[in-house]
Amino acid sequence: MSPLPIRGARLCGAPLVCLAALALGGGFALAAQKAGDTLTVTRKTTKLRNAKRTFAPAVADLAEGDRLTVDAADGAWYGVTLDRESGAIQGFIHAGDVTAKKDVRLSGQGVRETYSSSEAAAARKGFNPEVEQQHRANNPDLEAAFQRVDAIQGLVISDQEVFSFLLEGGLVGEGGSR
Repeated sequence: MSPLPIRGARLCGAPLVCLAALALGGGFALAAQKAGDTLTVTRKTTKLRNAKRTFAPAVADLAEGDRLTVDAADGAWYGVTLDRESGAIQGFIHAGDVTAKKDVRLSGQGVRETYSSSEAAAARKGFNPEVEQQHRANNPDLEAAFQRVDAIQGLVISDQEVFSFLLEGGLVGEGGSR
């Protein structure tokens, strides 16, 4: 299934619309994977779906570092198998949530394969949790801002809440397409 078109959206003119566009799987450069390849989940949390749709019902919760075996590739989606102690679970995952790289470094905070220029610049400057902690200590007047950012990062928005937002805004139809 291709990404859902978003009517009337300006390029990052509204943060929630941009977030919705990203969540719906806008343009990924994909390397073809074949049956039997191993993929690693690179998002902090995500879902294994029962169909190739962003809001399809979940068949399993996934966490960063989980390993999946490719059964088939179809556009931006992979049909995969997750091996759990309770048995194998088959489903679909978006290519933006996984990597085939063997040397992926997992952070516990979610990993992507592409980064914005500001994120890359921060990395070149050595910005990491230790640097942030020192910056917080050196700038106590920013503590309220740090607490707000921490609270935002801790938000968990369910699939149903995102879908309801998109539906209410006329960005998707009842069936998840427009």
